[in-house]
Amino acid sequence: MNAKHILNSEKNKLFEEIKHLYNLYFKYAIKRKWLEIPDDISHKEIGYGYLKKVDNRNLSFESEKEYLIWVLKNSPFHLYKSLSYMEFPDKVGGGHQKKILRREMAFDIDVHKTKKCKHDDEGWICDNCLEEAKNQTFILIDEFLMPDFGLSKDDLKIVFSGNRGYHIYIKPQDEDIRNTIEHWDRYQRRYFIEYILGKNLNLNSVGSGWRRRLLKAFEKNKIGIKQFEKNRNWKNIIEKRKNKDKIYSIIENTKNRLELDEKVMEDDIRLLRVIGSLHGYTGFVVKEIRYNSLNDFNPLNHAVFSQFNKKFYNAKINQKIDDLIIKGETYNHKNKEIPASFLLFLFGHGVDFEVNLNQ
Repeated sequence: MNAKHILNSEKNKLFEEIKHLYNLYFKYAIKRKWLEIPDDISHKEIGYGYLKKVDNRNLSFESEKEYLIWVLKNSPFHLYKSLSYMEFPDKVGGGHQKKILRREMAFDIDVHKTKKCKHDDEGWICDNCLEEAKNQTFILIDEFLMPDFGLSKDDLKIVFSGNRGYHIYIKPQDEDIRNTIEHWDRYQRRYFIEYILGKNLNLNSVGSGWRRRLLKAFEKNKIGIKQFEKNRNWKNIIEKRKNKDKIYSIIENTKNRLELDEKVMEDDIRLLRVIGSLHGYTGFVVKEIRYNSLNDFNPLNHAVFSQFNKKFYNAKINQKIDDLIIKGETYNHKNKEIPASFLLFLFGHGVDFEVNLNQ
């Protein structure tokens, strides 16, 4: 047996162990009813992946039972469902082939490494980037969705993405309103997200929502606001100010506080992670959180499947990596014994390591 064959054999054994851990989780999640059953499942497209986010899509299931049997049998590392309801979800191609019936409304906050982050790896996770993701979720909800669009916390579903972000679904309790927005076309959805990102902000006639946000930002930065309160046409006011560059900078910074994946709102056939599944890059739970619990939510504790911290492996990590804190314990390349939760994170991030699977 040559060295290459031995290497491939070890990789296969590790892959099967990872898949076994995902299977253990799905058994538990299905039993506890954590795993989302997409509404009207026969009209939803399902996608999945192992070493990539999506190895395959265009799957559909006629029943909840068929779907759950498939999940248990295949134990995907990444599991997705379509936001759209489709007449032919299993057809290959775009919305025209699949025939979109209606579409859920959702935002995807996807935060990158922040200035406060100390990790070298752009794809790593720490309290700082996780806290920024949470802050942006509050900005979206508290400064836009509730005051500008009249939504309440009961009209929203908040989901930790399993990585450095959150998914916020708009689910109005009023069925007529929900039906209306779920039949918006991509251009109407595009206008919606562009409003929130300030892309269609007209300084010649500033509306009430952006007016409120910007006045607050001006006051915070010690910019006089009396003229702005009396006049909707801010362009003329700003151009006459000696500090106009500072004012324009404040406006741009206020507009750029949210890292939203715009395609999640616009794309007719966009997939989003199934709630209650695991994120294949981190091994963390894609977890729904109530608005009132969001402030206290700690992904590195509350989104870690507890059983994964009870199973340990002897390991050798062959490259220097940043610290990762899981359930209060710090792990890095110096650890010789690691829990399954850290094993999944290392595997998902492509770290060079060896693990003893014969123990």
